[in-house]
Amino acid sequence: MPKLPMQVPNIVKRVLDSSPSDLRLFAHRLHDHATEERMSPADVKSSLAQLGYDNIDDFCRDLDMPGHVAEHWQRFGVSAEMRQVFRLMIKQRDRFAAAVAEFETITHVGLQDFLKSRGVL
Repeated sequence: MPKLPMQVPNIVKRVLDSSPSDLRLFAHRLHDHATEERMSPADVKSSLAQLGYDNIDDFCRDLDMPGHVAEHWQRFGVSAEMRQVFRLMIKQRDRFAAAVAEFETITHVGLQDFLKSRGVL
């Protein structure tokens, strides 16, 4: 019989030591991942483009995420929760851009050009 990886006994022990509420949360999380609609890879790329990224790899690299995460997102997209995070980030970026544009109309400082040159907008 092949030897089990070192993590398997630890995972089994943690599950057995878990309280019922932990198991309920685990089951809920598993259900959400299995049933909720994921954001498609094309939509992930589109969202990241709105945030100023050329591709998923660049975004993940900027966040110091492991390379396999970018590969996973490129193939399967992202979870519903991550879709909401992207939407929030895009909304915040749009709010910031609108505030900068309004500031520009009042001050004529050139802040918008400066932030665009730095990749912030």
